Amino acid sequence: MLLYSGLAPTHAQPLKKYGGRTGRTGTDQRERLHWVEHLRAAAAPTWDDPAVLPPVVPGQLPLFPVRRKLSIDVCRRILQRPLAGYDEVVEHIAAFAADTDISKPMQRKLHEMLRLALAVRDADGDDLVDELVLDDIPNYCRSVRAILLRAEMLRLLPEPREPERPQRARTSRTTRRVWAPRAMTPRSCKQCGSWFAAKRKATCEPCSSFARKSGSSSATPGACNRCRRVDLPLVDGHCRRCRWHVANHGPGDIAQFGTQLWLSSPVPAPTSLRRSGMAPPTLHRPVSEHVMVPGQERLFELRRDWSPVVELARHDLPTLTDSAVRLLADLDSVMKQEMWSTDPATKTRNTPTVMVSWLGADAPLLESDIRALVDNRSLKFSGRRVTQFLEARGLLIPDAEFRRDAYQKRLEDELAALPATIAHELSVWIKAVRGEGKWEHAGRTYRSIARYWHVLDPILRGWIGDGTESLREITQDDVKRAIATRRGTPARSIHIVLRNVFRALRQESVIFRDPTRGLVFAGINKTPPSVPSDRLAGVLSYAQNDFQRFVMVLVCVHALSGTDMRHLLLTDLDLARERLIVRRPGKRHIIYLEELTYRCASAWLRERHRRWPVTTNPHLLINRWTAVDTTHSPIGTSFTAIFRPTGLTMPTLRQDRIRDEAFEADDPLHLMRLFGISSHTAMRYVTAANPERTAKLPR
Repeated sequence: MLLYSGLAPTHAQPLKKYGGRTGRTGTDQRERLHWVEHLRAAAAPTWDDPAVLPPVVPGQLPLFPVRRKLSIDVCRRILQRPLAGYDEVVEHIAAFAADTDISKPMQRKLHEMLRLALAVRDADGDDLVDELVLDDIPNYCRSVRAILLRAEMLRLLPEPREPERPQRARTSRTTRRVWAPRAMTPRSCKQCGSWFAAKRKATCEPCSSFARKSGSSSATPGACNRCRRVDLPLVDGHCRRCRWHVANHGPGDIAQFGTQLWLSSPVPAPTSLRRSGMAPPTLHRPVSEHVMVPGQERLFELRRDWSPVVELARHDLPTLTDSAVRLLADLDSVMKQEMWSTDPATKTRNTPTVMVSWLGADAPLLESDIRALVDNRSLKFSGRRVTQFLEARGLLIPDAEFRRDAYQKRLEDELAALPATIAHELSVWIKAVRGEGKWEHAGRTYRSIARYWHVLDPILRGWIGDGTESLREITQDDVKRAIATRRGTPARSIHIVLRNVFRALRQESVIFRDPTRGLVFAGINKTPPSVPSDRLAGVLSYAQNDFQRFVMVLVCVHALSGTDMRHLLLTDLDLARERLIVRRPGKRHIIYLEELTYRCASAWLRERHRRWPVTTNPHLLINRWTAVDTTHSPIGTSFTAIFRPTGLTMPTLRQDRIRDEAFEADDPLHLMRLFGISSHTAMRYVTAANPERTAKLPR
C-alpha cells in the first residue's frame, strides 16, 4: 500500500479492514481512528507561512474593513503558528464536546475553525474575536461562537445583527470551481504607499505610468536618495512618492525622510524637482486653501489651534467665497431684525467671519472648532449665538461632549478622584437616584444629585482618610459621628443625604445592611429671620432699571422665590384683569396686582418690547442672552445679585415679608391664600410671629 504525502481529501472514505468486518464500533474501529489521526499529524506541514494572515501591532486600527475568504487550506498553512489563547480554547472545545456529545472528526474541524478565528484576530490587531469574523468562517459558525463565548474571547455586536447572508451553494468535490471576477477592493500601492481601489493590481496607475516612462527620462529601478527604499523606479535619483511630496511641500522637504499618507491621484508627479512648485508663494491668496469640501469625511479627529489665524485676523483674512458672503449677509439681517445690541453683535459677527474665511460655508462647521476659536481671548468672539444661528440653518455639527450636562461631567470628575471600589458604589447610587436602577421611579436631575454631593463629599474624604475602602465597612456609629460634626439644618442635611445613599445601595444589593435604618433625627424648628424696619426702608431705591424694580417688588411685596420668577411666562401676566399667575408643580397661585406692582409690571413690559420686539422667548423675565436664544431657556440665577447693594439676600426679604403678614393677621389660612404656601409653612410663620398665642396648642 502506497502512502502519499499530504492530508487526505475531506471526501475520502473511511479505511476498511480487509478480511474482516466493517463495523463502526469496537476495538478495531478505535484503532483505525487512532491510526488515521496519526497519519494526519504526520502529514501536516511543519512550517508557518508568514504571507497568510500576518499578525499586526496589537491595537492598530484598520483603515478599511476587508472581508476575507477563509478555507481549510488557509488553516493548514498556519498550522504551526503560535496563537495566544489557543490552549485555553482547546480545553473549552473538550468541555463543549462533553456537553453536546459531538464526534471526534467534528472536534478536529472545530480546532481548525477556531484557529482561523484567532489568526484573524491577530491579523486585525485585536484582543478579542469580532462577531463579524464568524461570517467568514467556512463551517460550524454557531459552535465556534458558543465556544468563544465560553472562553470569553468574542466581542458581540452592540446592536442586533442583520439577517445572515444566504450561503453560497456548495459544489461537488469533483466539479471544477469557477471563480467570479474580483470586485474593486481598497489596497495600498507597493511603490508610493498611497491608497487606491483595484481588482488585481499591486501598484496604482500613476506609479505604473511612472515606471514605464516619466517625461523625457526613462525611469530606472534603484534606491531612492531621499527615502532610501530600494528596487523602485527612479528619475534623477528620486522615486515618485518623494517627488510628489517635495512638489507639494516645497524644496525644503527634500532633505527630510518621511512622507504623508495620501490617496492615489491620477495626476503624474512632476518630471523635474526644479520646476515642481518652486515659485514663491503669493502673499494674498484669493481664497483660503483650507476651505473644506462638502461631504468630505475626516480621517482623524483633531482639535484645531486657531492662534495663528487669530493673529492674522487683526490685519487681513482670505477672501470670502460666495456662499460665505451670503451666510454673513443672512446673519446681518437677523441681527438687524432682532435689534441686537452693538457689543454682542460685533462679537457674534467676528466668529463666523473668521471661520468661513478659512473653512468656507458649503460644508457644516464643527461646534468644537467654534469653541476652540472662542477660547482665544485676544479678539472678541461669541460662540453661543453663532451655534444657534448655524444649527437653525443646518450648518453645524454638534459637539456631544460639550453638550453634556455640566453637573454630570462634574460628578464624573469627582468619582474619578475616589478609590475604585467607592467610586463604583457611588456610581450605582447615582444610577439608582436617576431612576435607572432595579425599581422604576421618577429620577432626580444631575443638578439635584450635585447638591447631595456637596454635603456628601467632606464626609467621604474623612472616611477615606481613616482607611475606609468600601461603603460596606460603614456602621451606624460612623453615621452618628458624621452627623455630630454639624448642628441644626446642616446636621439634618447630612442625615438625609446618607439615608438616601445607603437606601439606594441596599436596594441595588451593593451593601448587606443599611446603617441609617432606625436612625431618627429630631425636627428643627428654626424661626424665620426678622429684618429691622430701618434696613427695609428705601430698598426699591437701589433698583437701577425697570427689570430690577419689578423683581424687587415681586419679592418684597408678594414673596415670590427665585424659581417662581424664573419660570413666569408672558401669558401669565394679565394687566387687563390685574393679576399674575404663578405656576408651581401640581398647582397654581394667583396674585392680584396692587397699584405699585401694576406700574412696575407695565414699565417692564414696555422696556421688554422696546429692546426685543421680535423675541420668541415665552418667559416674562428675559435678558440679552435669552432673548435671542432659540431654545427658549429661562434666565439664570445671576439676577439675584441685584439685592447685593441692599445688604440683604432675596430669601431673607421674602421670609420677612411673610412673617410681617403673619404678625398682622395670625390666621394661617390667610397666609396660604395670600402667598400660596403650605399649611405647615403657614403655621411655622404664625408661631414665629405670635408665640404667646400658639404655645398651648396641642402637638
